[in-house]
Amino acid sequence: MAFDDADLNAGAISNINVTPLVDVMLVLLIIFMVAA
Repeated sequence: MAFDDADLNAGAISNINVTPLVDVMLVLLIIFMVAA
């Protein structure tokens, strides 16, 4: 059970870390399009 909980927590942490990165990349693309 402990191992399963650790895996779920790791998955949640990875999702929290990855999603903002995608948002930042999209914002950077928009900035470059406006600046161009």
